[in-house]
Amino acid sequence: MEASFARSILVDAPMAVVAIDAAGTIRSANTTADAFFGRAMVGDPPLHIASLIPELDVAALQAPGGLADLNATSRSGGSGVHLTALRHDGRCAFVDVQAAQFSANGEDFLTLFIQDVTGVVAAETAAQDLRQQITYNWRLNSLGELASMVAHELNQPLSAILNFLDAATTLISRPEIDRAKITQYVESAAGQAERASDVIRRLRTLMSRDTGFHSQANIAEIVDEILPILRINAREVDAILTVRIPPDGCALCDRVQVQQVVLNLVRNALDAPPDGQRRRVLISGDQTDQHYRVTVEDNGPGVPEAVAGGLFDPLISTKAGGMGMGLSICRTIVEAHGGKIEHVTSSLGGAGFAFTLNNRSANV
Repeated sequence: MEASFARSILVDAPMAVVAIDAAGTIRSANTTADAFFGRAMVGDPPLHIASLIPELDVAALQAPGGLADLNATSRSGGSGVHLTALRHDGRCAFVDVQAAQFSANGEDFLTLFIQDVTGVVAAETAAQDLRQQITYNWRLNSLGELASMVAHELNQPLSAILNFLDAATTLISRPEIDRAKITQYVESAAGQAERASDVIRRLRTLMSRDTGFHSQANIAEIVDEILPILRINAREVDAILTVRIPPDGCALCDRVQVQQVVLNLVRNALDAPPDGQRRRVLISGDQTDQHYRVTVEDNGPGVPEAVAGGLFDPLISTKAGGMGMGLSICRTIVEAHGGKIEHVTSSLGGAGFAFTLNNRSANV
């Protein structure tokens, strides 16, 4: 679960406020607390805070530094630790808790500020699931692209091997040579080569992409679904991510595959070599009568001229240790959508990439 994502979501619900004494007994509470826990907080017999939030250690709060430690682990403190609250109807909820100490009539109390973050945790889980799905699909696409490339590169040599071995079988058929044994070896080699060629052909068929899952989709919604993941990646490198996509633009596409393209382009922008300035990435979109165009730009050092002409070729990479499959896969996905991807001038001064998606079903 991504704590940084949890902190990025603001919960607008009212906050429950509870005052407890040194023993942990609830002495007063607001109506929001009564509504949240589903019961009156003050009554007879008195309630102990441990019956509502078992993970909250009252003794630890009263120790030196206890309040500071709790508040440091709250959402506003930065680490996004959630506690479990038990409601009167038996349901559990996730909460963030902060505390403050006060005294009244010679007695010490703690005020607990309890924020319901159950929706945040659900959103975190959904974002994590989406991230894993995209990563999984991206790996499958990478394997498919690699398999397709290997099949294309090896099919012709393997066919040539079959021809050469056939010719060799004829040339070595001489009386002074053990023709049966040599022919057996050659035929075995030919059989293995033919088998390898057949495996590669089947692999290419298996990895061929199907465009049957294309449907009309809102591009702003597609990007919004992965925006938490993109912001997590941006925060990891202290980058500024900006999205400028009109809310009403649509295209015919496979949602997950388009998300894969956007995610890869943004990661490439974030992974660009540092050039002394804070990284900025802009995702924008605009629609014409025939196409929807998505552009990803950054303010990095740009693309070296030496590789600019072959950016979308397999095994071409500008990153140390990169496989050079990312942009090639992006091109394959975009072209399967009837669109085009290209390297464009960035308005931020670095590198820019734009791809188009068709609007009409006849083009898919």
